[in-house]
Formats: sequence, C-alpha cells, structure tokens
Amino acid sequence: MNDLTNTKLFNLLSCLTRLEWRSFRTFIVSGIAGPIGKSIAFYDLLSVYHPHFHHKELTRELLFKALFKGLEFEDKKLRYAMTDLYSQASMFLKFRALQLHPTEGKYLLITELAERSADKAFLSEYNADEISLSRDAEYYYNCYREDFIYLNQYFPRQKRTGENPIGKVTRNLDNFFVTRKLQLLCEMVNVRNVMAVEYDFILKDEIIRILKAGAFADVPIVTIYFHILMTLTEPENSVHFEKLEQLLAEKKSLFKNSQLRDMYQYLMNFCIKKINQGEPDFVKRLFKIYQFIIENSILFVEGVLSQWDYKNIVVIGLRSEEPIWVYNFIEQYKIFLAESERDNAYTYNLAYYYFGIGEFRKSLSLLRQVEFTDLYYQLDMRAILLKCYFETDDQEAFFYHASAFRVFLNRNKLVSDYQRIIYRNMIKYATRLMKSAHNKKNLELLLTEIEEVKQIADINWLKKKVMGEGFLEK
Repeated sequence: MNDLTNTKLFNLLSCLTRLEWRSFRTFIVSGIAGPIGKSIAFYDLLSVYHPHFHHKELTRELLFKALFKGLEFEDKKLRYAMTDLYSQASMFLKFRALQLHPTEGKYLLITELAERSADKAFLSEYNADEISLSRDAEYYYNCYREDFIYLNQYFPRQKRTGENPIGKVTRNLDNFFVTRKLQLLCEMVNVRNVMAVEYDFILKDEIIRILKAGAFADVPIVTIYFHILMTLTEPENSVHFEKLEQLLAEKKSLFKNSQLRDMYQYLMNFCIKKINQGEPDFVKRLFKIYQFIIENSILFVEGVLSQWDYKNIVVIGLRSEEPIWVYNFIEQYKIFLAESERDNAYTYNLAYYYFGIGEFRKSLSLLRQVEFTDLYYQLDMRAILLKCYFETDDQEAFFYHASAFRVFLNRNKLVSDYQRIIYRNMIKYATRLMKSAHNKKNLELLLTEIEEVKQIADINWLKKKVMGEGFLEK
C-alpha cells in the first residue's frame, strides 16, 4: 500500500459513489468552489483508479509527472494540487449534503434572509409548507431553530401587535431537549446493564418526575421514550410495556422506519428478557410484534432484511407453534436478504424449520450445504447437528460430532467464556442423555443436575428429551 492512500484527500475521494464521482467533475468545472487550477487534470488522472487508490503504480512521482509535465519533482507543488482538489471535494460534499437534507438548506436560507432584512422573502420561506409527517427529535429541533430566527431577527423589526412567538420557540426546544435526554438515558441504562459504568445525567430525576405528573403527554415521541425508560427501570410493571406497544402501533405514521426500528427493538428486548426469566407468555407476544413490524416493513433497511432478523423470526415463530406461517415467511422473504448472504441464510433457516417440525433427516441434508464463517451461525449450526444426530439415534455420528464440537470450542479463540460454558454443558449433558438408555434413576439425576446448572445452551430441549426419554413427570 502506498502512502497516498493514507492522505485525507484519497480517504475522502474513495468514499464517493460512482454516480457522485461523475457529478464531481461537473461540479469542479462549474467553478462554484473557486479556481480550478490543476483539479480537472488531477480528477481525470484519478478516474482510472477510483474508488480504490492503492495501486502500486499510483505514486507521488507519477502524479507530479502527469500534472506538471517537463518539471522536476517538487513535493510542495504536488501537495498544493492535492489541497486544491481536497477543497473542491469537500465543497462538493457540502452541496450534496444540502441536496440530501433540504431542511438544513432552508434553515441557512432563512437565516441569511433574516440577517439581510429581506422580510417578504423571509416570510415566504419561513411559512413554506414542508412535506414531513415525522415527529421525531429532529423535527422539533428544526422547528425550534427556524422559530428562533423568526423571534430574534424578524419579530423585533415588526410593530408589536402580534403574539410574541417566544412560547412556541420554548415549546419546540423543550420537546427536542426532553426527547434527546430520554433517548440518551435509555441508551445509558442499556450500556449500564452490560458494562460496569456510571454516567452523570443532569436533570434525570426532574425529567422523570414531571413526565410521571403528565407533562408532555401531547408529544408522542416523549411519551414513547418515557415508557421505554420505564420498561428498562421498572421491568416488573407490565403497564409500561402494554402502553408502549399500544403507542407504537397507534403512532407509527409519525416516525421514520429507522426511528421505529430503534423503538421496537426496546420492546422486543423486553420480551426476550421476560422469556429468559421463564415467562413463556412473552414468546407469543414477541412473535406478534415480529409479525407486525414485518407486515409494516419496519424491519427493512433500504429494502433489505437482516439475516439476523430473518433467523430470529424463524426461531420465535417455531417456538410459538406457527410452522405454516414460518415456512411461508422463509420462502416469501428470502428475496429481501442481501444477495451475498441469501443462499446460506435461506438454507440454514429452512434446515432449522425442518428440525422444528421433526423432519430431522431433511434438516441434516440442508445443514451440510451451509457454509458460514460467522461464529454465531457456526455455534448454532453445530448445536442443531448434534440434536439431529440425537433425534435420529445415530450414535456413531452423534459421538463423533460431539468430539469435534468440543475441539472447536477449545481451539476457537473468538468463542467467549460464556458461550464456551453453555455449549460445553450442552455437549456434556446431551452425551450423558444418549448413554442413559432409558435408565429412570440416571435420568432423574440428570434432570436435577440440569436444572441446578442452568447455564446450558438449548436447556429446554434437553429437559424435554430427558423427561420424554424416561417418562418422568415434572
């Protein structure tokens, strides 16, 4: 790799898409960003390499020779040319950002108009309707900024006959501020649940107190994040979960899908936590939430369904005893998976489906076609294979696979300590179960030990097999 690839210029240029790269030349020629200098010649030279600039032949000497024909190499001249092209590229991205975020352009425009006392033009732009149904934090922030300009630049020049807009400015600022504080507080609680860290959070108690008293009840995003926070801090009170689920269903049209995905993730995490705490009713509830967000396209990111969401829906659908729905989902939604992941994800989930309905040999056949490099998939796949060999009573394959699985866990350094423990325990107890051969006493001891240890992957499957094999009652 040559040193050019580490410069800020080439770092910036490599992030331009092909379409943006073509538009960039037109932008340079326009002269909007200032004198062109060597920028067009530099651009044309680099077009051969875009977007990857790590070719060995792309050196400082080559660039200088092409840009400054006949001159002896001078690094300072080349740096100046690189600086000019960087200025052009950074200005191009600023213009692109304004195109992609018209609200920012409007704010800059009304600021200029207000400062120049162009009042008629200011009022025309200020009152222009924006097609935006979103009522997220950014909406209130943008309203606050525009109203603040109105209050400080336009309003003081007018005869004091109209209503002072300060109340409107304050409301929008409060809506933005409280929403953002709640969003950050929810994230902090999440981080604190995983890592032993503490944060100073000014006004936390005051905000929670006023929200509990009914403040901001007319601002949906505030009430939604308030109930998210309550599900995190008061998980034993199911009222917050119920209200949150209701609000998200009723107010979904007010938010972008990216915002809804974040909100629903908290709802789903709450269900998962309850399931892990032994509350099976939340399996069905989680399944219905997944159905809702799939049907309303909330899970999709730019038209793509994550392979992890695809997998989670299959798992929770089978646990909800909805095999027909799951099969239709696998077939119907595989086209929405990223092309690079599609074949493996589809085959794996179809194998999981067949395992779930007891078609173990079909599951085995499909699993042998899957090639995953991702660790989590490898662990899941090996666990299913082990269970398939158990279910088909293929003892030779079972014991061989159990041994290979142990070796994998011991040698793979990416496996966390927790994963290593739960999968080792799964292998250990599944092996003992295979060897128990309907010995009721051994099975009773095995069940007791499983329930004491608890840290076992697929513990419910193991318990079910122990009880089924020995006709134990529980």
